[in-house]
Amino acid sequence: MQVNDSPSADSDHVDRVQAQWAAHQPDLDTSPIAVIARLGRLHAYVDSGLHTVFRQHGLTRQSWDILASLARVGPPHRMTPTDLHQALMRTAGAITHTLHRLEYAGLVERLPDEHDRRSLLVGLTPAGEALIARVAPLHLANERRMLDALGPEEQQVLAGLLRTLLISFENEQPVPDPVRSPAARPRVTEI
Repeated sequence: MQVNDSPSADSDHVDRVQAQWAAHQPDLDTSPIAVIARLGRLHAYVDSGLHTVFRQHGLTRQSWDILASLARVGPPHRMTPTDLHQALMRTAGAITHTLHRLEYAGLVERLPDEHDRRSLLVGLTPAGEALIARVAPLHLANERRMLDALGPEEQQVLAGLLRTLLISFENEQPVPDPVRSPAARPRVTEI
């Protein structure tokens, strides 16, 4: 069977997926696909759109997230690597790797924690602060552009629905387990 994946004005890929399921397994309730599959596909489009702006400034989504997290906490713009790891829901290894790259680029520095001599803090450098000041307005304009298909009221409704869903997940598990690579997943064996 040939699948028609060409978009039309009144349907999307998920509509076509649900129609295919309905044609071959009409008793199967595919209603969760309407939300979950759209969230997944939108994630890919949003990531691509965000990377367009970040790439122009030598950044990745992960490096932006670290710099923005440090900027948001206010002066002196410092956090522990553990706080960054928990706030950004990235693996500790991914945070460490990105911090090395940002430090090498002169955008962050590691400083001794005066309250805990065993710990280091990560802080924005003046160059990091300048980059954030320059990129933040462009980033937010890009996000606004990506939401242009929705009016202000629709954006508020969507934000409220997503908040409700996110709160339910956060109440169940404040920080999700990091997604592991396929090679690291346990094998399923047949009995």
